[in-house]
Amino acid sequence: MSIQLDTLEQRIIGVLIEKELTVPDGYPLTLNALVAGCNQKSNRDPVMTVEDFDVEGALRSLMDKDWVTRRESHGSRVMRYAHEVRSQLGLEQADLALLSELLCRGPQAPGALKTRCARMHAFTSPDEVEARLADLSVRPVPYVVELERQPRERQARWEHCLGKPATQASQDPAPVPVPVSVPDVPTPVPVSPSSAPSPAATPTAEDLNLEARVEELEQQVLELSDRLDRLEGR
Repeated sequence: MSIQLDTLEQRIIGVLIEKELTVPDGYPLTLNALVAGCNQKSNRDPVMTVEDFDVEGALRSLMDKDWVTRRESHGSRVMRYAHEVRSQLGLEQADLALLSELLCRGPQAPGALKTRCARMHAFTSPDEVEARLADLSVRPVPYVVELERQPRERQARWEHCLGKPATQASQDPAPVPVPVSVPDVPTPVPVSPSSAPSPAATPTAEDLNLEARVEELEQQVLELSDRLDRLEGR
């Protein structure tokens, strides 16, 4: 039996795990903090723009599936939300960190996961990450899958199995085009190799460091927003 969460449900679960492990003082999350986490520009792929009502609808669905519970803070009228991934999947913190990254950022190689998971769990090496992923891939219901290694990739990437993978969606058959008549257009001039755009560069250590600093600032903003929510609820 496979686990099927839609794209927004996957993002919500990933964000709840991430914030629990990185900003525990602000967890469980308010609706405002959860929307902000889903719409973050850093450490997210794809970047989303969702509204409160989008997240509220997805939360209702997740609560019906027992993936999320609603909690009311003592002395506050602000509702908060927590994930139930531990009880659903029986995972340890290291596994949760990996799953959160895959849910929030899509397929990644063990080396990239080691760096990006450092905020949530410190892995000693990419080999340790790969061993964890391999264990998750052989569960009775696999939680992750190793993708076929592509040209120029030093390591194969891994993808979560909690919903329809992005790679699978890209392989869905395209609709049959309807023939239409179009006016003649000039033949495009071939672009010479020297003027063709160069492939995207591999992120450097400096890029990852800047990304981590941006993520830290965003987390601080979320904490401030959370404190304001608490004050408003008093």
